[in-house]
Amino acid sequence: MRSVLPLLLAVCLCACGTERATAPREYLDERTAATITVVKHPWIFTRGSVRQGTSQHREFLHLYAIDVNRMGQHEQYIAALQSHGTDDTVGASIPPTLELESGDWLVSFRASTVEPKALGIAQPVAEAYALDAKWWYFPVDKQVLATIVNSANLEAALVWPSERAVYTLWRDGREALSELTAVLP
Repeated sequence: MRSVLPLLLAVCLCACGTERATAPREYLDERTAATITVVKHPWIFTRGSVRQGTSQHREFLHLYAIDVNRMGQHEQYIAALQSHGTDDTVGASIPPTLELESGDWLVSFRASTVEPKALGIAQPVAEAYALDAKWWYFPVDKQVLATIVNSANLEAALVWPSERAVYTLWRDGREALSELTAVLP
């Protein structure tokens, strides 16, 4: 019995110290002095095989919900990372519109035209896995994020004047988004 008690105590202490698997992560952007809170796991969408030059590859779109806290002023964004764009979209000077659709609703977001550093985001919220990856930041609010949390079968599209790239859900991020919205002010 005496050997079991220290073991139980150690297990309880370890359980108290571990964070939830989907708890949002928070960091200080040292260049802007903003505190960034970001979902632990993004929504990931995919778009079949896309030809770029002489090769074909699968294109991914990662959507991260983030909160930027600048001295108590909170602003939320959907940070979109397009892993590989088509020849027309990579380097395009006009940012796309992000469309999210689920069943009977469709919502469109316009990308911020302000430099990310002016938004409080000097460093990307996650690592890009392609040299030609592109980041955009779409302003949202807590109510829109709550609507997205409650939606199943989400589809995404990036829309430019000359192209509409449609993505299908590859990994659901509802649980992580729910955790983030729970801590937003």
